[in-house]
Amino acid sequence: YLMDPDEVAAKMAAVAAQGSAMPTASTATIQSGVFVTVEIKPDRIDDFLKAMMVDVTNSREKSLDPGCLRFDLLRDRDDPNKFVFYEAYIDDAAAAFHKTTDHYKSWAEFKSSGGVVSQAVTKVDTSSIPGGWAFQTQVSDRILVMSAVVVTVEIK
Repeated sequence: YLMDPDEVAAKMAAVAAQGSAMPTASTATIQSGVFVTVEIKPDRIDDFLKAMMVDVTNSREKSLDPGCLRFDLLRDRDDPNKFVFYEAYIDDAAAAFHKTTDHYKSWAEFKSSGGVVSQAVTKVDTSSIPGGWAFQTQVSDRILVMSAVVVTVEIK
């Protein structure tokens, strides 16, 4: 779920009214995002998918999670027990709010039940990349995306 341009513009106007410089809707950035990589116990995959269906779909509902710009659940093609969540939020406050929602609790309860073998979290942003081009703010309504590639690069 991506916010429509009017929603983005309204949020930007609200922040601008507080005296902050804001990018245009076409060059929006995420100030808070995460890649969460998890390995799930094989016998708990169905429970995991049920919990994540609640978290993912409700995170995309602007009335329930207004600062969530995007929430994707991706499955590793080579290991069906590994998944990646990609979550993008307007800012850290929106990400913190997400963790107070009932839909987030479905994931948290699954995790506390012992279904997760391992978890790694990488916090990301695009606001530190100049130019406003790093975060895709528009997608075609004619194309259904069925696969993705996550590439992590460390520059030393």
